[in-house]
Amino acid sequence: MESSRAQLLVRPSLDTKFHIDFSWWERNERDMHVYLRSHLCPEHQAAYGDWEPGRLVDRVDEETGEVTRVDGVQDIVASHCSRQPSYLAPDSSLINAVFRVLLANGNAPLSSIELGQRLNRPPATILRTLSGPRVYKGIRPHLG
Repeated sequence: MESSRAQLLVRPSLDTKFHIDFSWWERNERDMHVYLRSHLCPEHQAAYGDWEPGRLVDRVDEETGEVTRVDGVQDIVASHCSRQPSYLAPDSSLINAVFRVLLANGNAPLSSIELGQRLNRPPATILRTLSGPRVYKGIRPHLG
């Protein structure tokens, strides 16, 4: 609850970075794995149809060589599906598009300005949407 209270004190700006708070899904009794699978490309939806939820794989950071354990579906979305031409469809809802950009970015925090550049959408609209009282798909300001 400490981070929830701290978030109430933060007034996000265009430079505030946002990320997907995966613990939000559990706290709100939502199944993140079902939603993650919806972001797989058609090829991997078939291949990962019976993939065990929460199964971890090793991800190697290409720049630092650091190895981290990440959700397997999240990894394949970031390493393959996000590179497909149809991944960021222009008719996607803003929330789905932001979620997809954050997934593709390995959930490294991005500001409304950076998200706006990647999505070709107004940063102010992104900020208003993400900084309101409602949390969408676990997308929250990054406090770290």
